[in-house]
Amino acid sequence: MKKVVFFKDIKKFSEALEYFDIDSFEGRQIPLKLHMGEKKNKYFLKPDFVKQIIDELKKRKIEPYLFDTTVAYPGLRNSKTGYKKLAEIHGFSKLGCDIIIDDTGIKTEIEEHVYEVATHIAESTHIFALSHVKGHIATGMGGAIKNFGMGGVTKETKRKMHHGSRPIFNQEKCTYCGECSEVCFFNAISVNGNNWDLDMDSCFGCGVCVNNCNYDALKHKDLDFQKTLVYAAKACVQNKNVLYFNDVNRIAKSCDCHPYAGPIIAPDIGYLLSDDPVAIDKASLDLIYEQKKDVFEKENKISPFKQIKYGEEVGLGSSSYKLIKF
Repeated sequence: MKKVVFFKDIKKFSEALEYFDIDSFEGRQIPLKLHMGEKKNKYFLKPDFVKQIIDELKKRKIEPYLFDTTVAYPGLRNSKTGYKKLAEIHGFSKLGCDIIIDDTGIKTEIEEHVYEVATHIAESTHIFALSHVKGHIATGMGGAIKNFGMGGVTKETKRKMHHGSRPIFNQEKCTYCGECSEVCFFNAISVNGNNWDLDMDSCFGCGVCVNNCNYDALKHKDLDFQKTLVYAAKACVQNKNVLYFNDVNRIAKSCDCHPYAGPIIAPDIGYLLSDDPVAIDKASLDLIYEQKKDVFEKENKISPFKQIKYGEEVGLGSSSYKLIKF
């Protein structure tokens, strides 16, 4: 069983590190993989909090640099220069660490699917992942798995993943019930009488419509989005020494990429640390659901436990864990 350490006071972070192979990080320059916030988003990890993580790592003779990748949608984070500018606006340039944003990658094959892993991730042997746990319209919840599955690959790969999760329509099986249209957050599907239509320009490629069809009238063009997310995460972290820190507070309905990610849908939980991305995300979900049962399914119309299941199936990690509380 994998170890997951749970604590509510960030001052316990140093003690939590002792449960893992932190000594192997000593003397290394490592990427601190995190999301530095979308413009106008209120819930992303703030610099003052990140500095506490950095300070503890530096005490242990570890030299982190702040790291993320460019995104596929328009905005400052679409380019390296734009993202660095936004990171500076948000205060991350004052933490005494370099900020490195990748938009190039190295091709890695997982289960006969090719993912471009961000160059600095691909070339690193040790990584510290700092993830904010929150809701997500395509995966129900975003945590450690999503931090790499989407945040660790190039924008070209991100586009490919979303496009491959778009729905393919089977007219013979469709009852035209309209459920797919009702759950689509992007109003990309319209159902009128015996007519089903998909607006490709509006389709996000989240696959929520496929997952909510009760008649098998829809299938993914290539892969379920949560499955391709897990494959991409494995491409990023396989054969590496990674520590995963989940901040399970400020749990909004939508992700940190959304300028208006509210509302908050669950109470603050605390912090978790593990060396297994599947175990830490499963523990995060379990702790949240103890307080607000099925909250992500209710809010985002899709189960985040799919990524846990796929993660275990592909060998990304284990859903069996021992929770160490202090």
